[in-house]
Amino acid sequence: MIIGIDAGGTTTKGALISGDRQVLAVFHSGFGNPLIDKEKATAHINEVLQACIQAADHPIVHVVIGMAGFSTVKDHFIIPEEWSRPFKLTIVNDAELALEAGIPEGDGILTIAGTGSIHIGKKTGKIYTSGGWGHLLGDEGGGYDIGKNAIRTVLKDLESLHSASEFSKSLLNHINCINASGVKAWFYAQDKTAIASLSKFVSDMEKEKNGTAAHILHSSCKSLVTQIKRLYHRMEMTTEAKLVMAGSILQTNDFCYTIIDEELQGMFKEVSRLNEPAYIGAYTIAGYK
Repeated sequence: MIIGIDAGGTTTKGALISGDRQVLAVFHSGFGNPLIDKEKATAHINEVLQACIQAADHPIVHVVIGMAGFSTVKDHFIIPEEWSRPFKLTIVNDAELALEAGIPEGDGILTIAGTGSIHIGKKTGKIYTSGGWGHLLGDEGGGYDIGKNAIRTVLKDLESLHSASEFSKSLLNHINCINASGVKAWFYAQDKTAIASLSKFVSDMEKEKNGTAAHILHSSCKSLVTQIKRLYHRMEMTTEAKLVMAGSILQTNDFCYTIIDEELQGMFKEVSRLNEPAYIGAYTIAGYK
């Protein structure tokens, strides 16, 4: 038996997985990103790890943890004593775990657009990444970026000579503001999650055929396409590669998914959404195929 743990920035999910890839039990806890709070993240990961161990009726041979933020902390991350068991332990970035879930065989790229954005690919077993710089340096095409651009659109609208657009009026009502000063005060008082949640507002407006919302989403998709192409060419990919899209923006928004699919026509053998939980990537990383 193996254990796969997806330790993300919001929740940690751990699964007990059999040798024939069957998920036998799943446990949840809080965030698992040590950059948020190392002690709490470690405690959340340990909570699901111990739950999986207790649920197992056969020996655990391998534990694979996909940890958000691990690429940043790996050089000085101290493995807790509770994780020192008679099984093999592998820790990777959470994006790599999701990559192996979406593309267990062959070459390809996984694009994730949730609160932020990151692109991770593999070719003949070698891992490549692009993006994932955080909201201050990048994360183009992610929810925070979409939310920020929506606010910028409203501010530009309010500073122009013409009347506010329907999009701006709706967003002002949504955040309960009446002028530019109020919008700026609201924006700087929010955390990343609150700004990113505006991406749903933009998506809902696009579904109502609002042109401004469609323009914002189209711009974010073009940014993702640019990053995917950059990684594709750096990896010297061929048309035999696969592209898998994941994250709340690409999993739930057909408008964005369709634009990216159309922009990348002819580059990939197959384009799809991630339809497996990230923790199942532990099966491939542990050496099972």
